[in-house]
Amino acid sequence: MNRTGTLESVIATVHQKSEHYFDEVIPVQDMEFDNFNQMWISGRRVEILPSAQHLIANRLRVPHSYLCRCPQELQAENLNYWIREEAKNRQTFFCRFDANQLRAVFTERYTAIDNMEVLTKILEYGFADAEIQFALDDEMMLLKMPEYDRAFYLVGDDKIIPGISIANSEVGILALSIEAFYYRLVCSNGLIAKTAVDARYKHISRKVINEFPEILQGVISQSRQGNDRFRISTQTQVSNPESTIETFARQFQIPQEEAQIIKAAFFLEQGATMFHIINAFTRAAQDGRLSAPSAYRLEKAGGAILGMVKS
Repeated sequence: MNRTGTLESVIATVHQKSEHYFDEVIPVQDMEFDNFNQMWISGRRVEILPSAQHLIANRLRVPHSYLCRCPQELQAENLNYWIREEAKNRQTFFCRFDANQLRAVFTERYTAIDNMEVLTKILEYGFADAEIQFALDDEMMLLKMPEYDRAFYLVGDDKIIPGISIANSEVGILALSIEAFYYRLVCSNGLIAKTAVDARYKHISRKVINEFPEILQGVISQSRQGNDRFRISTQTQVSNPESTIETFARQFQIPQEEAQIIKAAFFLEQGATMFHIINAFTRAAQDGRLSAPSAYRLEKAGGAILGMVKS
């Protein structure tokens, strides 16, 4: 769910959510499964959260969809066989917990970049009193910081506010990303767009943390170049908007249920231009039924479509 607050309120929310988080390096031989939802780790029974289920399935090379369809006894048989095979080649896993729940499983290459560390860097940069739009769930944190002093207008009072988007996942859903952000004030839509200096760092390097101020400044500078593309999008005609939305939904591999939300959003503000197509994706991202990763995907799709507009 999207919320608006100060950096202080975001920090408080993250503190509260992470109160029972901890990490451990676990011998692979100390892991045994009761089923895909529950296992034993070093003699204690833990619940396996969905984020960890996906990582375990990928690591053990067993399709996640197959495991979900199996009865529990077959889940245990498959998982325990492959974890024993994994123990022949790997000694330990880096595991992330929330109290008695397993959040994530990584190899030794993983470098933890936690949400609180990202927030500390933003605080150091000088965003302490700025308005922040944020979404936070078990899988990712998404921050969007509009810079109202750089606002521009499209038509009449239709105001666009550039800014910065920062996304991070502590459980492997996506890399730490710093990107340009555009906020349409009239309907509170957000759009995450590519710039020449976008930073996407997998959690195997601390480069993004060490170079955070320089990367942030580069994205801010590049985001100022998006004004013309927005204006051109309002002048670019689309002959069949519904068909165009379907085409983009397939191109960006958007699930069918989310594609329906995009279509519904289009009918709230219909029009036959690329701007209306982009707006459908970004407006759909506000739907309260979507998870933070799903909303982020739709805003990224809107930004990618804007990038296709020919200047």
